[in-house]
Amino acid sequence: MKRSKFLWGLIVAALVLSGCKQENAPQSAAASPPQVVVATVEQRDVPIVREWIGQLDGSENVDIRARVSGYIQEIAFKEGTVVKAGDLLLRIDPRPLEAAVAQEVADLAQATAAQEKTQLDEQRQKQLFDKNITSQQDYDNAVKANLGSKASVEAARAALDQAKLNLAFATITSPISGIVGHTDFSVGDFVAAGSAGTPVTTVSTVDPIKIVFALSEKEYLTGAERLAAMLAQPLDQREAIGELIRADGKVHPYKGRFLAADRQVDPKTGTIRISALFPNPGNILRPGQYAKARFKVQDRTGALLIPQRAVQELQGRNFVWVVDDANKVSQRGVTVGQRIGSDWVIEEGLKPGERIVVEGLQKVREGAPIQPLPAPPASQQTAKE
Repeated sequence: MKRSKFLWGLIVAALVLSGCKQENAPQSAAASPPQVVVATVEQRDVPIVREWIGQLDGSENVDIRARVSGYIQEIAFKEGTVVKAGDLLLRIDPRPLEAAVAQEVADLAQATAAQEKTQLDEQRQKQLFDKNITSQQDYDNAVKANLGSKASVEAARAALDQAKLNLAFATITSPISGIVGHTDFSVGDFVAAGSAGTPVTTVSTVDPIKIVFALSEKEYLTGAERLAAMLAQPLDQREAIGELIRADGKVHPYKGRFLAADRQVDPKTGTIRISALFPNPGNILRPGQYAKARFKVQDRTGALLIPQRAVQELQGRNFVWVVDDANKVSQRGVTVGQRIGSDWVIEEGLKPGERIVVEGLQKVREGAPIQPLPAPPASQQTAKE
């Protein structure tokens, strides 16, 4: 009997001890602070770079239009190929224009012959007038007739020059070097002269190529003095500080320079058009493509940098978790500025050397302790990403 009571007591004691251990287990686990990755606020000099989406265009674009009406006799170019200044593009049937030249040659000869006759008449009337044989009126009429004949000769000569010019216009050459575009015309089609007519094709110089993008009024005013000083220099002396990011995400291998700023801010959008030129060997880039223009706008001295992943946003407010000397965390609002690679420039809210949480943000609580782990080197972070 005594033995059974003793065994029963041992069982009860074991159960009590087991319960105590189970109650203490969560407490000991909870007492262990979470491990999070911590980085130090870095201060260094950085270039401030901005990007704008723009559209590519030829540095020179010329609509090729016929300057005389007629039927196309020859199209000498292939669409999308490179042409040089002076290369033949197309030829209009010259026969009607050649006939017009011949007619003007004949008219000039007739006018010249008529003028020679009036010249002789003037000379005879002069001799007779000097001998008082003819009247002043007859002499004056002869002089005026001769002047009219001379004017007719000049008019005939001008008409001949115009006819020859029209004949020359029948042969259309490229005024610039570049890429020749598409044409809707074929041999035998009629083309009309002048600006009212449809362009036969377009030639664009694409090396260098131009990108046009828009700056907000605030952005423009921020760098207006620096931009104006740069644009005041000859184009070939301006610093090539721009990068162009193609639509496929690749960076164009050649640096660009600012070309011009528009004369006014668009009142509808509040932006001003800026253009820049980029070398384009091989004519890889073409007008109409979209790209990003990236330019350095400022050299920032002593900027504070933290990894972008350390910044959280809630209801339009940015904040980070700051680690104090006791390894306790607290939430702090920050004002972010420009992105530099994978980092943010911090305008307000942090000081150099302060520690912030960059990984394990979901584990931290206000005022709670943590176990800080140093952030891996940037090379390892890049490889991991």
